[in-house]
Amino acid sequence: MDEKNKPEEIKDFILKYISKKGKLPKDIDVDKFNYIDTGYIDSMGLIKFVVELEQKFDVQITDDDMILPEFRTIGGLVESIKRKTV
Repeated sequence: MDEKNKPEEIKDFILKYISKKGKLPKDIDVDKFNYIDTGYIDSMGLIKFVVELEQKFDVQITDDDMILPEFRTIGGLVESIKRKTV
């Protein structure tokens, strides 16, 4: 696995990106945090976020990926990217 595609690296990148939109609530399960429903990333921001993920981790995120429930949580997104980089 590429050094930049380790789960910790993926998660750190996602957390830094989402945190730019606002400080994450304390005492949450980060892996289950739904960054879309909570408003941290809106529909327009999602496109930019996906492009950044694709470029950073050299993956392709499809429309089908984006409608999966796991795509909406930080932990699910990390797992999805990790699967695409193996």
